[in-house]
Amino acid sequence: MAEDKGISLDGLQERWQGIGRTRQLVVIIITAALFVSMLLILFTPQRTEYVTLYRNLDPAQASPLVQYLRERGVAYRLEDFGTTIQVSADHVDELRIEMAGQDMPFAQGLGFELFDEDQLGITDFERQVKLQRALQEELRRTITSLDAITQARVHLAIPEPRVFLSERGSPSAAITLTLNAFVPIREEQVRGIVYLVASSVEGLKAENIVIIDTQGNVLHDALSSTDPVMAMADSTLKQLEIKRAFEMELERRVQRMLEQVFGPGKALALITAEMDFDARETTIITYDEQGVPRSTQVIEEEFEGTGPVMGEVGEANYPGYVGATPGGDSRYERSEEIINYEISESSERVIAAPGKLLNLHTSVVVDTGENRVTAEEIEQVSLLITSAIGYDAQRGDQISVQGMSFDTTYADEMKATLADLDARQRQEEMFQLAVLGAAALFALIVIIVVLRRRRRMREQLLVPAAAGASLDELLASGLAAEDSSISDIPPGETPLGRARKLVEENPDIAISVFRTWIIEE
Repeated sequence: MAEDKGISLDGLQERWQGIGRTRQLVVIIITAALFVSMLLILFTPQRTEYVTLYRNLDPAQASPLVQYLRERGVAYRLEDFGTTIQVSADHVDELRIEMAGQDMPFAQGLGFELFDEDQLGITDFERQVKLQRALQEELRRTITSLDAITQARVHLAIPEPRVFLSERGSPSAAITLTLNAFVPIREEQVRGIVYLVASSVEGLKAENIVIIDTQGNVLHDALSSTDPVMAMADSTLKQLEIKRAFEMELERRVQRMLEQVFGPGKALALITAEMDFDARETTIITYDEQGVPRSTQVIEEEFEGTGPVMGEVGEANYPGYVGATPGGDSRYERSEEIINYEISESSERVIAAPGKLLNLHTSVVVDTGENRVTAEEIEQVSLLITSAIGYDAQRGDQISVQGMSFDTTYADEMKATLADLDARQRQEEMFQLAVLGAAALFALIVIIVVLRRRRRMREQLLVPAAAGASLDELLASGLAAEDSSISDIPPGETPLGRARKLVEENPDIAISVFRTWIIEE
């Protein structure tokens, strides 16, 4: 077994020596790289993947959470200046479940959970304070559920209950919001928060609620709804915003149409709209010319017989009044009809909504440039704008379209500056490419020169082999060219000993032989 082992080791050594030095270097490098990689995999700790456990925490909320993680020995990491806590992805779900079960104030305070454990001997005042704290926290949780709000603080001022209603005070609320920088808050959301808080606290009115943000901007002021001057100022600002939004929409439409015709920056449109924001209510009553009979009264009298003759007496202004006159038969008839008419009428109530458009004033300037825009084209532009803005002559609308030459000095300077910067950047890129190309060309030249030299050396060394000379003959020729002391070598020595002695006494010939072996491999 020992002899087999020695033979196998010698065979491996001979095979190793026979593969050539270049292949030996490649095998050594690959083996070393594999060995280093295995060491790095075994001894380098794996990188922990951190995920967000809770974010948007204030110091009071983050402190018990950090303490809990330290006690558990859980690795954590603080981000966003301590407002975000990250833990390993393997423990995030487990930690959230544990903290939810323990009612820890990790992301919120205690709301109505304060009443889960009733304490004996608690006073009415303490109970009232707990109720106020619970209301504040519950409202805070609801408000922060909005995407536009990251944090909120709610302060309630609830007066103590009194026996008489006249002595009771009115509750009030103050709210501070931390807004999300990526989701703007709308006015409708602010009003929704006001109504939410007002409906959640008994006796709290919307005008007693104040909302501000962390920058000190007033989002809802309790005085704005009671002060007529502030209400009028807010109404005026809203009217101006509506007016400007309407004008900008018309300007955008006209500007886009002109840019499609003349190109960007070749036309300018400005529109001024006069709007009526007064609310009007009109009641119109119309009477019909023909009445409708409502009631009729008919009276008929008739008399016939002997006696004094009935004759008309009195003034002519009083017809039908008769009197008795002497003599003969008499006859009397009287008929009277009274008809009452109902006059029909129709009532119409008209409420004019604020924001009625009174008239439009449109001004458009077209860049004539080098007299490229003719008067006919300007007239066509005027007709196009007339249709685009809904021109109404009876309403008093006005349109002015003029052709002028724009001052493009600043734009030309900017273009020249940008062109100069672009040219410099291109020059730098070309220089970098030239340097890289020169370096690549130099490396290619060096490689070609090295390959040519190796080829020449190989050709020079392979000349004796091409003539049919073997390695022993090459060594013999080298020995003959050198010192004649080699001829004194005893003939009984082995080839290995002769080779060793030859290398020691003739190193130049040995180097040439080794070089030939390397090139052949």
